Amino acid sequence: MNDIESDENGTRILQCHSRGNQNYSPFFCSVRAFGVVDSIENHYQCAKRFQGCPAPRNWRDARKYKHQGFRQVAWQIGKYRLPVKTDESGTSFAVDDWGIQYYIALWHRHLSEHPEKVEFAQQFDEFEDPFKGNFPFCQADVMRVVAWTGVDGLLPYFTLLKELIVPK
Repeated sequence: MNDIESDENGTRILQCHSRGNQNYSPFFCSVRAFGVVDSIENHYQCAKRFQGCPAPRNWRDARKYKHQGFRQVAWQIGKYRLPVKTDESGTSFAVDDWGIQYYIALWHRHLSEHPEKVEFAQQFDEFEDPFKGNFPFCQADVMRVVAWTGVDGLLPYFTLLKELIVPK
């Protein structure tokens, strides 16, 4: 799939996923977190904790646990074990969930280290991720905020997590 598309109105759309522009896919964007360099997707998925399962070693393990029906009970973010916060329907994460905050913080770090990605994204009017499903804040949402308000526009989305893990 082409990473640059325009709709019938001429709206320029950045495809932010592994089949679009891989520079905006969490599978292909690496960042250092807690001393480990890995993809944003692996950092995020490996932070999940499932009832009765060992810690996931990678995103495939986390997906396997979920598909086997194991319930996610927590997040392990650095030294902190944090509860899962669901949305009102109980079927997805709340946008202020600790893991969602972690995901956004990982993107903030990555994009702060790669200003050329922000500059490229600012050429677009809209951002899409067809794999979003009911995920409350996917990489297309991240890029929309960053393109319109700059990288630090993400800060309010992970303020609570930052206050918890960053020493004052």
